[in-house]
Amino acid sequence: MVYLFLILFLLSLLVPLFSYVIFPVYMKLSTDSIPQVKNDYAGISEWPGITVVFSVFNEEKVIRRKLESLLNSDYPKDKLQVLIGSDNSTDQTNAIIEEFITQHPNIILEKKKIRHGKLKIINELVDKTETEHLIFTDANVFFEPQTIKALVYNLLMKEAKMVCGNIHKFSPKNLGISDQEIFYMNFENQLKYQESLKYGFCVGVEGGCYAIMKSSFVKVPDGFLMDDFFITLDVISKKGRVLFEPEALCYEDVNDAPLIEFKRKIRISLGNFRNLSYYKHLLFPIYKGFGFAFLSHKVLRWFTPFALLFSFVFSLAIAFYIPAFILISACYSLLIIFPTMAIYLEKINFKVPLVNSLGHFILMNLGLLLGYFKFISASNESAWEPPKRNV
Repeated sequence: MVYLFLILFLLSLLVPLFSYVIFPVYMKLSTDSIPQVKNDYAGISEWPGITVVFSVFNEEKVIRRKLESLLNSDYPKDKLQVLIGSDNSTDQTNAIIEEFITQHPNIILEKKKIRHGKLKIINELVDKTETEHLIFTDANVFFEPQTIKALVYNLLMKEAKMVCGNIHKFSPKNLGISDQEIFYMNFENQLKYQESLKYGFCVGVEGGCYAIMKSSFVKVPDGFLMDDFFITLDVISKKGRVLFEPEALCYEDVNDAPLIEFKRKIRISLGNFRNLSYYKHLLFPIYKGFGFAFLSHKVLRWFTPFALLFSFVFSLAIAFYIPAFILISACYSLLIIFPTMAIYLEKINFKVPLVNSLGHFILMNLGLLLGYFKFISASNESAWEPPKRNV
């Protein structure tokens, strides 16, 4: 019996190890020899009309900088339109946008008098667009001048149906869990780029910055919180290319409060499991192509909290046969205090890298776990609320 417990213990540990270590190493080794070619923007003589689409709710802290970053783009001004849906904003967001409209008629504002939620706003806005090339973004994601051209270049020259921007997180205050979130985002960006090089797709775009052909856009049903991932999976299910573009550089303020990020992870987890239930057929064949990448990059991570719990239970069982596992079980038990310590350190603005990193990892996996339970309880949560902005 002890050998069975040992095998199950090791298999449980393999779940996070494979997703966070083995798969990324495999992707790096697989793509090191693939040439990385710079985009030849001069090769495009005529840029198509594009529409930047996004929804806002009480974004007075960031909306001015957002619009300035779009207007400072090196994309032809006569080909650029900005379509914004204000979801019953009650602060100065609408007034700031209207101030820009007086000088820039290519900005259009649709105002709602009652809350609709981000998904409904976006679906309605897409119906009003007149261009085939669309860019979706968030109010707190700021573009570099070349970002729009880099996104559209992939749609034109690489026959992509969807293109993921290269979002870099930044922390104006460098507090709390900002270091961990910045590290994780950089890790994700690199992995998505490697997937693009190897497979011709990346497993999931970031909703803060991506381009898509209007003909490939699908309206996301009510209740599917992770609209960007739902649309990604729909494009891939139709054999469309989804690429990561490193030159489509933009910046997003990172959330530095552990509890706020924890709540966001619960919501993300709920949305991910809803998407998995809808697109589970894309896991097959599981040993190659998208099925292998989807499993390795995403699904195993979503089930990591279960794997950690099972490994703890198996370590307790093994301890009855192998006394050394008493120490391993005790270490597992002590890990639960790290999230509390990380939250406390954030409140006093003090950093202990090991404590902050472990606490963040455990807290985020607890968020994944709670999101799964909300999923199986048929939670109808779908309201959209932007997190506190740090800029």
